Amino acid sequence: MNNSAPIKNVLIVEDNPGDLILIASYLSEEFSQPTIINAKTFSEATIKLAENTKFDVILLDLSLPDASGNNLVNDMVQLAGATPIIVLTGYLEKNFGIKTLGLGISDYLLKDELTAGQLYKSIAYSVERSRISNNLKNSEEEYRNLFSLSPIPMWVYDVESIAFLKVNEAAVKHYGYSEAEFLTMKFYDLNPGKDNIDFREKLARLLNSDGKIKMTCQHLKK
Repeated sequence: MNNSAPIKNVLIVEDNPGDLILIASYLSEEFSQPTIINAKTFSEATIKLAENTKFDVILLDLSLPDASGNNLVNDMVQLAGATPIIVLTGYLEKNFGIKTLGLGISDYLLKDELTAGQLYKSIAYSVERSRISNNLKNSEEEYRNLFSLSPIPMWVYDVESIAFLKVNEAAVKHYGYSEAEFLTMKFYDLNPGKDNIDFREKLARLLNSDGKIKMTCQHLKK
């Protein structure tokens, strides 16, 4: 048993009793007392996922009595949210199994070649990737809120065209331009006379170095 990747709840979407028994035995061999939930159809899987059970991973057979192929994969990805999905496929579905990686599936495994170690490795990697991805999304959301909700006027502009790409609400209130108006403007539009020239010179130096622009200048409000 490998204890480096604790797994509590696993949803196996599989209608073949023999495959289910084999997969469950592999899981019990590699993980400490996992709770294994089985859904024999896509409809059953939908119900299980709506019961507020937090699954660590979903193991999905590509051919179910009520769904298969692209539709099954796309619908499961939508239902699973951040929970990683590993597709279990036969040789006849191998090419499609590979294709599912581009549809949001974490990994695919050939049933005829499946081993306990291979299943453990796939689950461990998939769960870790999902954890890292979720942490990145949370960090991005935090930084997005710091920008959007900051009381200090802030903006993002393209360093070559100097066109505004995004402004926060504080900038809209302070300068008097609407967000739509800002997005038709360039940073130069806020800088009068000499400050504009100074900014252009410093920006030119910035583009040829790894430094930062640091300057004080006047800005024009609407």
